[in-house]
Amino acid sequence: MTQHSYQMKHLYALCGISKQGHYQMLRRIEEWKVKESLYVGLILQIREIHPAMGLRTMYDYYQPEGIGRDAFISIGLYYGFRVKAYRNLCRTTFSSPYSRYKNLLVDKILTDINQLWTSDITYFKVNDKFYYIVFVLDVYSRFIVGYSLADNMRAENNIIALKMALKTRKQKKFKHELIHHSDRGSQYISEAYVSLLNEAEISISMCNEVYENAHIERVNGTIKNQYLIYRNITNFDELATELKKAIHTYNHQRPHSALKGLTPFAFEQYIKELNNENKPNLQIWTCDYSKNTKPNQTILQF
Repeated sequence: MTQHSYQMKHLYALCGISKQGHYQMLRRIEEWKVKESLYVGLILQIREIHPAMGLRTMYDYYQPEGIGRDAFISIGLYYGFRVKAYRNLCRTTFSSPYSRYKNLLVDKILTDINQLWTSDITYFKVNDKFYYIVFVLDVYSRFIVGYSLADNMRAENNIIALKMALKTRKQKKFKHELIHHSDRGSQYISEAYVSLLNEAEISISMCNEVYENAHIERVNGTIKNQYLIYRNITNFDELATELKKAIHTYNHQRPHSALKGLTPFAFEQYIKELNNENKPNLQIWTCDYSKNTKPNQTILQF
């Protein structure tokens, strides 16, 4: 036995491990390094599609093998994949105090798509110029059914988004089984916009406070701060292209924990296979303060 071998044997004994155990540990460390690089690579690939997807959502949806959720999140945080939060800087709502439309969502229970659409206007800044985006969202499935993009906030842009929603759903009349909910912005009480809703037999609902339109506010933030802000957008045409991509990704590739981890599109396909009595109920608004319920509480019961 060489002097080196004797010293190593003595060292193993002091540490209470065997030579075989030592090499097994080294092999496990090397194997973990390989796995760690694979997990980092997976995160990078996902972030190419979803630039601001949270690590927890990422783990829950993609279910990487050989690692727990906490360890996966720790690796992501260690390598700097924390999501940065952004603040809105531009006002897009100029409410009319004379709106005659009430909030129809008090204690409302949804049981299917095309029962509640909500709409809002947000903005995106490109080279010191503001552009305005209108979304129309089906709240039950979180599917963006219509949108428009413009360099102004005229009502005609909201009409474009609403017409797209009607075309997406391939339905002209809703017999007032569908509610359209929005803030009290002047665009939503314009004669042309209201006429289009009435023509399609869609009931009109408007909120009294900002938090009463929380569902669409979250979509605004997701599209802007988790997709558009990560793209190198320098002009209107590029913004239009990236917005279209972001909405498609949101609808078809982004999982939602509230939808059993499905994308909005996949969720709509899933509920098509269910009988009406087996479809989940969605309580989208609760205002009973005696029960300490929160103003924009959303409860999806499967």
